[in-house]
Amino acid sequence: MQLFTYITKKESLMTPIVDKLVSKGMKGGTIVDCHGMLTALESESDNIDAPPIFGSLKEIIDPEKVAHKMLIMLVKDEDIQKVKDVIHEIAGSLKEKSNGILFTVPVTNWEGVSHKE
Repeated sequence: MQLFTYITKKESLMTPIVDKLVSKGMKGGTIVDCHGMLTALESESDNIDAPPIFGSLKEIIDPEKVAHKMLIMLVKDEDIQKVKDVIHEIAGSLKEKSNGILFTVPVTNWEGVSHKE
């Protein structure tokens, strides 16, 4: 079992990717809004003296602030290539700027997840 993670700046890619994964029998993933470390550092330095409400308003009205999306899902080892193929089909080459990154991490123990063998 692997924890499969895909992160992209292109929010519009996530729905087609999830639709394609579901059509191939993959399910159980979670999509999370996220942002990079540099964005977090910039945000903190901009708001050092500002009351918290101003920082929150800036996030809402700042058109240049890009929300990233992260898909995480537990995937059987034999299905990793299937998920990677879907990502590449929809997002294109991950060598292209902003198409995202993906990685897997081995999972040796889990609870609360049901996978039919």
